[in-house]
Amino acid sequence: MINVDWFAYKMKKVFRIDVEKKDVSFEAYEFEHEDIDDLIVPSEHLVKLPNPMLFKTFQYVDDKRNDWIASVVLGNDGANLYEVWIKNGKSIAYEMHID
Repeated sequence: MINVDWFAYKMKKVFRIDVEKKDVSFEAYEFEHEDIDDLIVPSEHLVKLPNPMLFKTFQYVDDKRNDWIASVVLGNDGANLYEVWIKNGKSIAYEMHID
């Protein structure tokens, strides 16, 4: 399940940052493909994702004032289809979970 625990786990595992779960904000948004900037989701990834897409977004500011955002595209069944990680406004990692 994609939740604050998942975000904290990924931050620790991938970026070696301990996250205070109480400091994580999260929201969900639905976007059409034409609403997505190519810098957030490259077009070659976008064509593989549903339209519209449900994004679950987590945000955390670390003790060095770095702004971390993880946006996850969820399928109708709640499965994680795609992840994009953003640090200080720049995409730093993508992960596609579908073919």
